[in-house]
Amino acid sequence: MPPARVTVARIVRAKGVRGEVRAEPMTHTLGRFAALASVWLEHPQRGELALEVERWRPDGDHVLLKFRGIDTPEAARERLVGGYVTIPADQVAALPPDTYYVFQLTGCKVVAEGGAEIGVIRAVLSMPSTDVYQVDTGSGEVLIPAVRDFVVEVRPEEKRVVVRGVDELLGPA
Repeated sequence: MPPARVTVARIVRAKGVRGEVRAEPMTHTLGRFAALASVWLEHPQRGELALEVERWRPDGDHVLLKFRGIDTPEAARERLVGGYVTIPADQVAALPPDTYYVFQLTGCKVVAEGGAEIGVIRAVLSMPSTDVYQVDTGSGEVLIPAVRDFVVEVRPEEKRVVVRGVDELLGPA
């Protein structure tokens, strides 16, 4: 089951004198922010806050966001910095073919081509060269590179990922 909300940005600091914040995008395209009207801020210390997006603009590889009612840098720092901008899971942007959101992969069963169950994806780690599936095998953890050499089929709707050639990664039987 997908999470109730998906993170699209992390607010890193206040910017300027009108209550804008600089945010690190956690989405594949900055244009994604143009479609956002209302969001939820999830803050580790301050809980959840419903917000209306007043405006946004790119700022290098980040975005500047302005929320209605947050009009000073002090208010932005106090209420927003350190929080995560989230949207309902059913509002996520479409992805290119053969790409998936982490929430779609987390919890998927990993099975070998022959049908043997290997484990469950607990996390997707972003490495310099490729993403890696962190799989809980029940007797430990294995890291499987998310590349076509190993990943044969991904079926998030069935919560299933089929892999091949991972015997050496699993260690002695």
